[in-house]
Amino acid sequence: MKNFRLKNNIKVIFNKTSGADIVAIRVFTSVSVINEIPDNAGISYLTAKLMTQSTKNRSNEILANDIENIGADLVGNANYDTAALSMTFLSEYFGKAAEILADTILNPSFDKKEVSFEKQNVIAALSFRKDNIGNTAYDEFTKLFYRDISYATPILGTKETVSKISCKDLAEWHRYSYNASNILISIAGNIDENTAKESLEKCFAEVPVGKKFEKSVFGLEQSESIKKEIKGKFNQAYIYIGFPAPDVLDKDFVSIKVANAILGGKMTSRLFVELREKLGLAYEIGAVYPSRREKSYFAIYMGLDKKNIDSTLKKIDEILKDFCTAEVDERELGNTKTYIKGLYTMSRQTVNKQSYYYGWREIVGQGYEYDNKYLKDIEKVTTQNILDAANKIFLRHSVSIIVNPDAK
Repeated sequence: MKNFRLKNNIKVIFNKTSGADIVAIRVFTSVSVINEIPDNAGISYLTAKLMTQSTKNRSNEILANDIENIGADLVGNANYDTAALSMTFLSEYFGKAAEILADTILNPSFDKKEVSFEKQNVIAALSFRKDNIGNTAYDEFTKLFYRDISYATPILGTKETVSKISCKDLAEWHRYSYNASNILISIAGNIDENTAKESLEKCFAEVPVGKKFEKSVFGLEQSESIKKEIKGKFNQAYIYIGFPAPDVLDKDFVSIKVANAILGGKMTSRLFVELREKLGLAYEIGAVYPSRREKSYFAIYMGLDKKNIDSTLKKIDEILKDFCTAEVDERELGNTKTYIKGLYTMSRQTVNKQSYYYGWREIVGQGYEYDNKYLKDIEKVTTQNILDAANKIFLRHSVSIIVNPDAK
């Protein structure tokens, strides 16, 4: 792993691989949903998607042909803490791929017809979310948990906010997001470092400095537990229970990741075994601890029959109280670490994934080097670490959403 900066100060993370002659380039920006306000929710996702449609130099058809002619793909996406454009291609086409990617970063057209079409796609996707009981519960949970903070809204935004976003809005957001002060280039693949550096200097030299990312102020204080029941159009019920949890830079971050796997991250997790296998109370169950730059949450979710709601909530409470009282068995901890290491290693088998994880670590503040140190930290987690972290989380106030077809 190496890193260097271009003349306009854009940081580049470079991971030289061996084997197949394939390269992935990902251009990240630290400006994303985390910076959005209630009036422009969804603009980061929409901007990233439209940047891959056409540029001022290439129509949609020409851009698509140029990408296909080198056997590449071009993808734009956004999540809560980052947005990015990425390309994967054969090493021999590095120069051409870098030029195409730089063109989308420098010269997106935000064509009026393309904007209208993409907005329709987003609004349709938001409508489809309402047809899924899990998404319905999750969206209601994040609204209640984060309230007026940008994390409260789906990455796609809302029908109301997306409808109002104009071509001018997108151009202004692009100037703020994809300038040299905010972007990071992450490369993984079988390519010579000097070749990569020379192409990047040539193609990205004109990216302007621009306004630097400003970290949002997240005031997330919760003084009491909240429980909300909503009427669903579904025959079954769904529960989503969350507790405030720390960001990625907190000292308990890794311990909570292990706790997440023990409680609900695998088929032999405590929640799965107790609630589904032994008691048959749920047909879907799991736990999630999202890695976030700002305050996160630890949530337990499950789909179940409406008649099992009360007994399931009671059993969850018992499981969490036990988790906060008794240390995890060493054998269970060891098996969980092995499980985490296996998934982690497999998730980084492609250069596309490597370029993502290294860049994401850098953007959120952990540093790209940490991706290779993470498993060492997992190995250091003790049963006492997990017990301490559990007591910090599960003895605090919770936010609960219950989707119930019989709710009034």
